[in-house]
Amino acid sequence: MKNKALIVKICGALLLIFAAMPGWGSCKRTSAAQTEDSRTAIIPFGKINLTDEYFVPYGSLLGSVVVPPTNYTYGGANGSTVLWECDEADLSNIYFLVATNGDDRVGGYYDIGGSDGLTDVYATWFAHVGIRQTMAGVTLTRYWQKVPVTSWNKTSDGKIQIRLQDIPPLQAEIFRVTDLPGTAAASYYCGNNNYDGSGIAYGSSTGKTYTCTQPNSYIQLSGDSTVSFAFAHDLPGEDSARYFDFWGVDNGFGYGMRSQNAIYSVPTCVARSADPVVMLPTISVPELENGGGASSTFSVQVECSDSAKSGVGDTQTAMGIQVSEGAYSAAKSLGLVNSSGGVSALVSDNYYSPDMAKGVGITLAHSDNPGQALTLVGQPGIATMTPGGNNAGWYPVLLGATKAGSVKSGYTYYTYSFIATLKKLNGQTVTPGKVHATAYVLVKMQ
Repeated sequence: MKNKALIVKICGALLLIFAAMPGWGSCKRTSAAQTEDSRTAIIPFGKINLTDEYFVPYGSLLGSVVVPPTNYTYGGANGSTVLWECDEADLSNIYFLVATNGDDRVGGYYDIGGSDGLTDVYATWFAHVGIRQTMAGVTLTRYWQKVPVTSWNKTSDGKIQIRLQDIPPLQAEIFRVTDLPGTAAASYYCGNNNYDGSGIAYGSSTGKTYTCTQPNSYIQLSGDSTVSFAFAHDLPGEDSARYFDFWGVDNGFGYGMRSQNAIYSVPTCVARSADPVVMLPTISVPELENGGGASSTFSVQVECSDSAKSGVGDTQTAMGIQVSEGAYSAAKSLGLVNSSGGVSALVSDNYYSPDMAKGVGITLAHSDNPGQALTLVGQPGIATMTPGGNNAGWYPVLLGATKAGSVKSGYTYYTYSFIATLKKLNGQTVTPGKVHATAYVLVKMQ
């Protein structure tokens, strides 16, 4: 029996080796992907406010945004646009590679977060602003790293097509950092200096747009040596500062901050605390169907510079309460999202799970005006260059605020009391179950 088992194992190994021999399959690219600087998928943080260090010390997170692959739109590209086509037999041996734009000074050569206890935060064209990028759990560095191909379109002739929508979303974060990049990078296309905010007086409503077109990162298709590629690609572990064979053959595309980003220095406010859990009383289905509701109050605390301007206009400071990503997705399917992305009711994060109540949502209002429900902020909701106003879920930061003292000269604490009410959604049928919803208090310069 042992000899028989050994023979089976050896035959299996031979079959695997033959199936993986070069030349049995191939990968080709279409012309949809372009690597040029001006064709990148936009990383849209919107307005970046380097306010005073009391509110935003070095090392602080300034903004976060999820960049869907469909932000790459060159040539009319959309989610179903095919970028690469390979033999199905090659699936286990191909993968994406991701890295920062390692050869450029402000594109990804300098990891500058170390002084602030940050890792993998790379210089941008804005002075003292660093970016960290993550895709499918892989944090991007100068060195090419694998990201698995997990979805594709299968054709009738044994091919697989990798479409734009098959690329995982990119999460990007920006931080205030102490250090500036050096001048040793191979490329300094945007100059050997950073935009340092000169000419932006603190308190001024004038900002500076990010005009450097250098990408902050790239994605390409690569694979093992057993795969026959009809285009050049790089290898895992290679330094993108020196290895960028993919670039000249348009094998992939970049991500960049080249537009929809601007830097300001404006007095503002910050959210300091909020009641972490709000428990709503149990209520029956008949009560809800007859127009009843279950309510509970919660409080929020915000600290403001005394020079901050409360409002929803350009560079004024506003407050919004943002629904979770899961709640937003459900709200869209329920018709609760308006044309500005604002949400009329907060539903459960996992609304469509079997144990969750259906046909119900939570409205929020200031406790002193319970009849006026607030529009909630959707997703992503904060990465904008144009103020969205009440319709997008933003309200003047001092609306409903009560002064609560000061711990530092020039700054004041404010408290807010909100009321959360569970009620029936218009046009829906209520079914019993649990309600578990998550929301976030946002305070942001508009």
